[in-house]
Amino acid sequence: MSNPRSITNRHGQTVATVHPPTGPAVPVVVSVPHAGESIPDDIDALLAHSDHDLRHEMLQDVDRFVDRFWPDAPSQGAWLIVAHHSRYVVDLNRAPDDTSAEVVQGAVAKDQPGYYGERGVIWARTTRRTPVWQAPMSQEAFERRIGDYHVPYHQALEALLTETCARFGRVLLIDGHSMPSQGRAGHGDTGQRRPDINPGTVDDTSTDHRFADIVDGHLREQGLEVKRNAPYKGGWITRHYGRPQHGWHAIQIEVNRHLYMDEVTCAPKEEGIARVRAAMAGIIPAITAAMGTEAP
Repeated sequence: MSNPRSITNRHGQTVATVHPPTGPAVPVVVSVPHAGESIPDDIDALLAHSDHDLRHEMLQDVDRFVDRFWPDAPSQGAWLIVAHHSRYVVDLNRAPDDTSAEVVQGAVAKDQPGYYGERGVIWARTTRRTPVWQAPMSQEAFERRIGDYHVPYHQALEALLTETCARFGRVLLIDGHSMPSQGRAGHGDTGQRRPDINPGTVDDTSTDHRFADIVDGHLREQGLEVKRNAPYKGGWITRHYGRPQHGWHAIQIEVNRHLYMDEVTCAPKEEGIARVRAAMAGIIPAITAAMGTEAP
């Protein structure tokens, strides 16, 4: 990858890095919103440090190493954008108004699809239910947090999608994630073994089903167990940017962590990462062959 571009906020902090295509351009943008682990000092001071190993829980709640699945995207002609900060700073796969009173003073959680409340755009608790913050923040502090970390990433992502769609008449967003090998408490599949790969298309409303079929078929050819829309249908990014009627297609790809990391220590399994990377590297050529790469 060459000539990466930093996306910065008003403090000069790098929120994300954008890697432009180095091969012939294709109508694909890859987003990796949850692999970052950085927590600025001023936000770290607000964490509810306790006897619980909060930092270890954070490592289990981020999509650790997922950025290592997609380094081939630019050479295949796609844009790649990778976030730097922990999802505990801000969860980029949530709506900017998805919050609750546990996080923001006086906030009211929305009861609608794609909203998560206490695990919204700023999580109140870890997946294991450990409190993340010492106290709820003010509305003003919340708005600053969104402006500093959520807005810059999505402005950059939307610009890439707009530019690519204008050039090709269509664009596919691949949103890269990972998932625990078994459903955790509070999930709809608690204790159940999960598939190797879970593509999410919001029940085939975020993309033309033909593109999702190609992704499924390619990954199965790699010997992977694939189950679409289960356990995850796609988060806010997939729901928000998946507008197939306007030429914007979106697929969320969840990779089972048992394939590439030790889920207890959060250490990588290098052979597993190499295998997943090779499998992901075949998606873009397969999908762009079907989408076509000629500008309209």
